[in-house]
Amino acid sequence: MKKTPRNLLGKSALLLLLLTGVSFAGEETVGNFGITTLTPPRLDTTPNPAYWPRMRLWQGVPSMERAPGGRLWATWYSGGVGEGKGHNYQLLVTSGDDGLTWSKPVAVFDPGRQLLGGAGSDAHLWLDPNGRLWWFVHRVMPSPGIHPRTCWGFYTEHPDSPRPVWRGPVFAGYGYSLNKEIVLSSGEWLHLVDPMSKDPQAPAPPARKGAHVYLFSGYDRPFEHAGQVEIQDTPFTEHMVVERRDGTLWMLARARYGIAQAVSNDKGRTWRELEPFTREFNVNTRFYLGKLASGSLILIVNDHPKKRENMTVMLSGDDGKTWPHKLVLDERAYVSYPDATQAPDGFIYAVYDRGRYQKDMQEILMAKFTEADIKAGRLVTPGSRLKQTINKLADEGGGVRYNGESFEMTKEFQQINNAARSPALEEGEKAEQAAPARARQ
Repeated sequence: MKKTPRNLLGKSALLLLLLTGVSFAGEETVGNFGITTLTPPRLDTTPNPAYWPRMRLWQGVPSMERAPGGRLWATWYSGGVGEGKGHNYQLLVTSGDDGLTWSKPVAVFDPGRQLLGGAGSDAHLWLDPNGRLWWFVHRVMPSPGIHPRTCWGFYTEHPDSPRPVWRGPVFAGYGYSLNKEIVLSSGEWLHLVDPMSKDPQAPAPPARKGAHVYLFSGYDRPFEHAGQVEIQDTPFTEHMVVERRDGTLWMLARARYGIAQAVSNDKGRTWRELEPFTREFNVNTRFYLGKLASGSLILIVNDHPKKRENMTVMLSGDDGKTWPHKLVLDERAYVSYPDATQAPDGFIYAVYDRGRYQKDMQEILMAKFTEADIKAGRLVTPGSRLKQTINKLADEGGGVRYNGESFEMTKEFQQINNAARSPALEEGEKAEQAAPARARQ
């Protein structure tokens, strides 16, 4: 008898369960029509105008990468009326002129519009040591017996092409991964995932609460779970890792009070949480931690005791013990979620969002600067620039009409459908519109 698509999809999910070694005994392992969060997803590489800026109500959580030949790539997430509100998708744009102009979306990951179902979330980009560009995307959907959140990696061998062919997907963990991988001196590649779990004692280790580390095991093989650490007082870990000169791994993670830290002496298999790294800035939001070609570390944060403003890059020459140099990238309010990468010529490219829900903001922005600029505390390198627009919804007829509109739309939707409680706000929404100011033009 000829096998149906349902049977084929169910077997794909089962195969991935076996490959990853994760079992949720005693529960079903198949969702509706045999489709689960482990059914391999696909990309839309010819996205239609439904994904253009004019059709977007909000946007944020960006990531950026540079191809070996200079082509820039940026990704972020949007769709629906807000973060985690359903119908979210991840989009990809590119620039062939060093970020001066950017394309419409050239690829989209939108599981909600596919037969496979689910919703998208945060994404990130990473150029691996072999010159292949990875685009890590996320899907969330109810899957009885299986963790509802999965990360998938697509990669291309031609990142300098404006429309490259993507290979994959590769299963890359249970949960969300929105920060870049790192390559250790041993040659191992570490991939960072947060399963968004509240259970520190879950039977399956990859589903336990905390900041998780996975290992790359081959281009067409699932990433392997290596270890994790439970971070105290955090809604999402959003962790990043660097290898210090003594071979230890240093992890920083998002916390409600600022930034947490942990250390590993065995390449990420086991970890020990330390005293907080800081309580003085970057409260409850994403940051960027990375190592430059010189060996110095950079940290991009909201240098403010409470708010998402004053986006600043800091420089350390002693493995993070001190941070004597600072360069303010954007002093304005509602700036958040930085990501960065360094080019072979020494230039550092950073990306961040501004005003995800604020009228006449709703921007994805980039900065280009050097280590010398950070040390000087101002731009001194020809070619450096700040506050470069990648995309602004209002410029193309999109975005909200007044502050608080997306929140009010969610509330009205729940009222129409007799919802029993007020709409819940994601952490990013709380930072911008917990008490929306109605300001129609």
